[in-house]
Amino acid sequence: MIAADAVAVVVMASALAAAVDDPRPQLTAEALLRAVAEGWCDCFVAELRQELAGYALVSRCYEAHTAMRRLWLGDLYVKPAARRLGVGRTLIARVACHALELECDALYFELWRPNITALRFFSAAGAKELAELAITRLDRSGLATLASRV
Repeated sequence: MIAADAVAVVVMASALAAAVDDPRPQLTAEALLRAVAEGWCDCFVAELRQELAGYALVSRCYEAHTAMRRLWLGDLYVKPAARRLGVGRTLIARVACHALELECDALYFELWRPNITALRFFSAAGAKELAELAITRLDRSGLATLASRV
């Protein structure tokens, strides 16, 4: 992603949030560029007919107890008009190349269960649901509670 792409990625991120019933993100182009520059994430974009058609955003993870490098796919979004035209396949292939360049052992991601199209897309690519893992999170309130115990 180049700086000029950031505004379009922010618009697509808002569309993704709406599609999965998440609140509208409090994201600006500047915040996205800062997150990329600070190494929080990498963002890849795809063009179709000379305009941005989708994006993928990944973050790096490392586990000492397994000595495994992983990428976490935070977002994969393709504009509705660009779906079924290979944009998603191109983006996920670029993410896979990036993971291999970084010597990652795996790519992890969460899927919104009602998104049957995404479930089929990733299943066809060989992705498997891991029954032994539960995706959990602590929101800011939970983080503050835990931090207050220090």
